[in-house]
Amino acid sequence: MSTSEDVSNDQSIAPIEALIFDMDGLLVDSEPLAGRALAQFLLAQGHAILPDTMAKTLGRRLPEAIALLAEMYNLTSPLPELIDTYDRLRLAALRGNLHPMPGAAALITFAREANLRLGLATSSLRSHADLTLAETALTGLFDAEATGDEVVHGKPAPDIFLLCAERLGVSPAACVVLEDAPAGLAAAAAAGMPRLWIPNSITVDLAIPVPVDATLSDLHAVMPWLRMHGIGKSQPSA
Repeated sequence: MSTSEDVSNDQSIAPIEALIFDMDGLLVDSEPLAGRALAQFLLAQGHAILPDTMAKTLGRRLPEAIALLAEMYNLTSPLPELIDTYDRLRLAALRGNLHPMPGAAALITFAREANLRLGLATSSLRSHADLTLAETALTGLFDAEATGDEVVHGKPAPDIFLLCAERLGVSPAACVVLEDAPAGLAAAAAAGMPRLWIPNSITVDLAIPVPVDATLSDLHAVMPWLRMHGIGKSQPSA
């Protein structure tokens, strides 16, 4: 995959003051684990998981994802009960199995040295975010965090990114969002933020609903893109 595709919005990027990271599938390799928990959840409800189910729930808050599943599979149990069941299965699947995505630590270090503010905006519940950050040694590395249980409307609504930018003290136009999922990219666009699409093995073939400022192969590729936009030291000549 090219590291400079879909750059039609590049010319409109304001001076960059902050990076806002999605978490699941972007910073940490949690989506395959969540997918297994989802299949286990549906099997307990008497259903085999359909091929497009995971893609439809990516990037969404737990209550909205489960409501979507209830509609798709005609689940009759009360929604709070379904949410609680999947919540427990997902936490169990994550615990002891999480790994940061390649380049996560290097990019955070690079951004810190470049004096960028760092934010985390995840649809996950706070309990899931705390577990994930702790198990991948990312706790305490962000200047501001916003989780799915802190907003009324989840992605693709812009609420979570706007809340994170407010906590960072940075205008939305100066925050670059890093996302892997279509719903997150749509949310970033609705928030008026530049956005980088860094797909993983699950999201790489999904259609994205909004233009992006670049499509990058992994988190390592974000650093050259930032240098191209005047952030950080240039690499020394060979």
